[in-house]
Amino acid sequence: MIRNRQFMTGLGIGLIVGALLLQIMMIGQGPNGKLQTKEQIEQAAAALNLKVVSADQELLTEEEWQEKTEQEQAGLDEGIESEDPVDPSNPDAPNTPGAPDDPDLPGGKGAVSVPETTSPASPKEPDKATVTYKISHGSTLTGVAEGLLKAGVISDKEAFLQAAKDKKINYKVRTGTFTFEQGEDFGSIISKISSTVK
Repeated sequence: MIRNRQFMTGLGIGLIVGALLLQIMMIGQGPNGKLQTKEQIEQAAAALNLKVVSADQELLTEEEWQEKTEQEQAGLDEGIESEDPVDPSNPDAPNTPGAPDDPDLPGGKGAVSVPETTSPASPKEPDKATVTYKISHGSTLTGVAEGLLKAGVISDKEAFLQAAKDKKINYKVRTGTFTFEQGEDFGSIISKISSTVK
């Protein structure tokens, strides 16, 4: 018994000393490559040919950048056609008012023009959205119905299942990727997903 007790005591002390040494070694290794300062992050990004951007800067894709520059250019074009010209040599100087135009003359500043009104166009029916849905191998008709319901292709799962059972396609669902329109007829959906329809 005493011999076993000495062994267990030695094993326990060894584990404690090993854990302490492991902690000391981990402390000695430093921050393990973690970036602590902004300069360290910028240096690491430069080494990877990346750019560091602050959170308040706006990031745009190339298309968004082109749209923004086009909109700004259009805004500048409209600003050029302002009524009061600004003296380029002294832009901060106030403009001197000119003589008022005669409001009785056509085109005068005081003239009120009435815009032409047109009748509103009759609203056209919006295009139905198309949904692409993938049926994987081993899918059941119930699983397909749930997926079509979530995708917005059908609005009533039970009615779809009943229509499919009436056409006897319970175990004949094809695998593949199919394109449906939202609100498409059950018969059309069933004919697409079934290899044989009665």
